[in-house]
Formats: sequence, structure tokens, C-alpha cells
Amino acid sequence: MSAPCVAITGSTTGIGYGIAEAFAHAGARLAINSHVADDGALARLSALTECHFIEADISTVAGAQGFVTAAREKLGRLDTLVNNAGTFRDTAFDDLTEEVFERTFNLNVKGYLFAAQAFVRQLAPDQDNPCIICVGSTNSLAAEKNSVVYDTSKGAVLMLIRSLAVTLAARGIRVNGLGPGIIETPLTQAGLARPGVRPTLERQIPLGRVGLPADIGGAAVFLASPAARYITGQMLYVDGGILANQTSWEPS
Repeated sequence: MSAPCVAITGSTTGIGYGIAEAFAHAGARLAINSHVADDGALARLSALTECHFIEADISTVAGAQGFVTAAREKLGRLDTLVNNAGTFRDTAFDDLTEEVFERTFNLNVKGYLFAAQAFVRQLAPDQDNPCIICVGSTNSLAAEKNSVVYDTSKGAVLMLIRSLAVTLAARGIRVNGLGPGIIETPLTQAGLARPGVRPTLERQIPLGRVGLPADIGGAAVFLASPAARYITGQMLYVDGGILANQTSWEPS
């Protein structure tokens, strides 16, 4: 069996890089992406597997579709698309602007949809186990104060997954999602470094620690694998148990 070919948006740092690294260790051939020039991710991943870097702005339809097209040209085919590129720009509710809304939804939702469309169009009729994975969040289900636009975008990702799964099932294409909880990435490092924040979060996470990008990577590899052939339309929350945990009445 030939190595699977995987295209991952927003994959040079953070969760996206963790997903790319996990697929590399599993033997996949990769196309990775950022909207800015590569900062060394290509070299690190190329030491593990065949890897190509494609600079593209996934928040635009042309960028999302162009990334998928270029990835297929580099790899010869695509078996899995991972929609990961995302942004968080929320501020206090009274300060939200149309620009914040549009920039968030363009990347977190529109980019996912049109990358998925381009991926489906390039599939061969008899291709085995093609799948799309979209990265949502625990915020797809549970809201956070002053995260109105981000939370709404991640709720949209959850329904996008379900609707695509139902729409594409007859073509043999599976669509699932990953819902990370609190994960240590460049986007969260500043918040985690604030006094008292990390221990407060760790007390609330049943497994007792902040997650790592590698925790998400392993779940992505599973969802793309033959072991997940009968799974579609699902969001797998990789959150250390935080969504399952009722607020405690016990004094800390």
C-alpha cells in the first residue's frame, strides 16, 4: 500500500504542526501550509518524510482552493485534507468590529468550506478512504466570556462537519472534526504565562495538565486511518476531560 498523502492548512506551528508531525511519523507524505514564509517546519518534517511547503492565505477562496490544487500537484494525489488554519481575534463585546468578525469567519469557516470543496473535486472516483478533518474546539460546545466571535465560528465548524458528512457520505468521503481543549501553542503561551492561570486551568482539567499539539496529532492520524472507516460526522474532543467535568463546589 502506498503512503497516504495529506494536506494540512496552517501547519507550520502549534496544533497544525503537531498534526503534521504525527502524520509524518505514521509514514504519510505531506503538504504543509502557512500564509507567511516557512520558518523551519519544512526542514524538520522533511527529515521524517516527503514534505512540501505551500504558502497560501486560506482565508480567501482563491488561497484555500489554490493550496489544495498545489498540494495535489506536489504529491500526485490527496487522501486526507486537514482544515486547521484558524485565528482568535476577540476582544470585549462592546469593542467588536465587522473587521474582527469577517477576518475570523473568513479563516475559521469560509476557508474550511472552500478547501473541502477543492479537495472533493480532485478525488479519483475509486479513491480509497478519502477523508476531511476539521479542527474545531471545545468552544464549539462551551462558550467563554469575551469570545463571542470565536465561539460562534467554532460552533459553525461543528455544523459544517455534520453537514459535509451527510452531503458527502454517498461519495464515500468521511468528514470528522477534532475539538482541542486548552493546548499549549504560540497563540496560548502568553495567556498561560499570566500569574496563576496555568495552575487554575490544571485544577479544572480532569487529567491535570494543559494539552500538547502532539495530543491532537495522534487523534488526527486515527480519524484518517482505516480503523475509523465507519466514523463520520463526529467531533472528537481532545480536551483532557474538561467538557465532561461539572463545576466543582469543593473549595480549592
